[in-house]
Amino acid sequence: MSDKYEEGRQASQEWARLGEDTERADVYCHEDHKTEWKKEAKHEGQSLSRYLYDLVQEARAYREGGLPLIASKDERVEELQSRIEELQDELSRAQKEQSGGTRITVDDLTEEVLTDQYQTLDELLEDVKATEEVSDHLRRRLEERLYSLAEDEEVEFQRGHGWRFSEGE
Repeated sequence: MSDKYEEGRQASQEWARLGEDTERADVYCHEDHKTEWKKEAKHEGQSLSRYLYDLVQEARAYREGGLPLIASKDERVEELQSRIEELQDELSRAQKEQSGGTRITVDDLTEEVLTDQYQTLDELLEDVKATEEVSDHLRRRLEERLYSLAEDEEVEFQRGHGWRFSEGE
């Protein structure tokens, strides 16, 4: 009992050094909880009272639907929110690529290849096929289809030769 009395006396002296606008709040809990909290506070590099104060403030913020008020926790939350945004952007890009990427319209292609010089339809078609956008799109779609057919063993690939229909075995 004398240990607890001494702890209380020391705590009173510590509180005496705080600002005038600071109030003391006694917390009654199971000894196991206090021991656990002390370990956690020590791990965080805080006094027990500061640690418990931060926990209470954080719990209040969560209950009210806000974010933690603790600076170190705030920074971590911001990091995680930033990472979530990065992952969402990455997911959007991957989904666009998987669904064929950006849409290629005839209007856009016409404006891209048409010039002030007369060109035949065949020349325009060659220019359209030569655009990087069309070439990349066709390459991606063709690769997807070839790999799908290869999985079904309908086509085969040989390095140095390319793709062909599988021979019926």
